[in-house]
Amino acid sequence: MRRLVAATLMASLALSACGGEPSLTDYAGELESAVAEMNGRLDELDAELSDSRQIQAIRQYARERVAARYTFVTILEGLEPPSEVSELHAAAEEIIGRLADAEAALAEYVEELEPGADVGDLWATPLGVAARAADEESIALCLAAQSELDTTERSELAGVPWIPPELKEVVAVAFGCIAEER
Repeated sequence: MRRLVAATLMASLALSACGGEPSLTDYAGELESAVAEMNGRLDELDAELSDSRQIQAIRQYARERVAARYTFVTILEGLEPPSEVSELHAAAEEIIGRLADAEAALAEYVEELEPGADVGDLWATPLGVAARAADEESIALCLAAQSELDTTERSELAGVPWIPPELKEVVAVAFGCIAEER
């Protein structure tokens, strides 16, 4: 396992040193992994909270959601997209950043609630509605990105020798954009 990690790291460093652009397959794989990690964490948090009305549980839930969102933002900002998806990547950085900020604002509101306060439906507050709207926008982007990356399937070109390898890539991702489909 260590050899595999070392070889992967060396290959990444060699690619970076050469100034080469990452392949669409590598980029899509890294992105898919990061999305799955974030979505998995959010799903865990949702399950842990269930129907709790305790302010401390809700505060912890909100803090951890924000941490998961910002971790994803950091990973996204660290990815170098291939030129063919650079505009999509930039849009994702912007939309996901707004989503993380919207959930952070909602978490700040929760932190300011008095102990014993009736929490009610936080998603129905103006901050909650803004966070849900940002989430819907991120889901739409996720579905568009998945569709865009999945349309790169070019397997019919595999046997054509004069077509460059990067044009023969087959990319398929499963981001799990919609919670009910994960």
